[in-house]
Amino acid sequence: MTSEDIMIIDETSSSSSPTSTSNEFSSSQSSSVKPTITETKSNKRKVMLVIDGFNYQFKNFNKDKSIKFWRCAKRSCSVLLHTTLRNEFLRYSGKITRHSHLPNPAEAEVRNLREAMRKRAEKEILPAQQIAEQEVRQALLTDEARAVLPNIIHLGHNLVQYRRKMTPPLPQSSSFFIPESYTKDYHNNTRLLLHDSDDSKFQIDSLGDLRSEGRVLIWSSDIQLNLLFDSQRLHMDGTFSSSPPNFDQSLYRNVQSHGLSSAYLDNIMIRSVIRQMMALALVPEQYISLLFDNLEKYLNDSERDDLSPIFEYFKNYWMRQISMWNVADIPEKTDNFSE
Repeated sequence: MTSEDIMIIDETSSSSSPTSTSNEFSSSQSSSVKPTITETKSNKRKVMLVIDGFNYQFKNFNKDKSIKFWRCAKRSCSVLLHTTLRNEFLRYSGKITRHSHLPNPAEAEVRNLREAMRKRAEKEILPAQQIAEQEVRQALLTDEARAVLPNIIHLGHNLVQYRRKMTPPLPQSSSFFIPESYTKDYHNNTRLLLHDSDDSKFQIDSLGDLRSEGRVLIWSSDIQLNLLFDSQRLHMDGTFSSSPPNFDQSLYRNVQSHGLSSAYLDNIMIRSVIRQMMALALVPEQYISLLFDNLEKYLNDSERDDLSPIFEYFKNYWMRQISMWNVADIPEKTDNFSE
């Protein structure tokens, strides 16, 4: 190796060594190459631009609104960008063209994923959690993006607000029209609305003499019905607070519909008799009739008048089908399995 070769190597080494300790990061490899711009959406669904892993948020227009101004999404970074109205690159603004932070391409991946979920949640009636799971599997995210991806449960839960945009508003009375899409199962398009007392197209003939003063709606898929009929035991539970306005889960509110609210709360004897009536389900079937007849003996005339509607209802309906609700010989005597 000659001295001339050594001189060339030294000059090359000195020219490639850093001349400063700046922590700034360039958003483009060369100022002569026009950067490639891709678009994404913020959590508020506003357009953002991505260049080399750096994210930009829209700031303003110029005076004649022919140019759009963008700023780096990092508040502490001062890089500004000018684009056309079609979001095509024009130039960087000012003297600061280097970012004060590292690029984060994984952030755009997650933003694109969440926007794809939001679009599906607005158009499809598939469960939000299922949409989130499908999109995560299809996205083919990088390891960096998967590392910062929120929990899949939170992703599905956050889609609920977008699902509401395609959901009809809650009815203000019991008189309303049910769209056809809500009468069928979204999965296989089979029936879902089994009975509507206000619509002759949806009637269950086997209800017989059972009638209601209000509107009765019954939903169930055939899969659920087959599972129900194939089961040896049924455990029922009601969530009354989830019922929409103007509706109740009437199966679980029969006792409350007979005017017991004030009497039940204020009178210790009435409260005791009602509890004994509820406990009849735990008594061997051969003793139920006798115990039921003895319940009124604990009451005075006024109390007996207060409970007359519930006694009449219980005797005419439930006492005729004791085997349906008696659990004395059943190992699981409560509905805890349905919780």
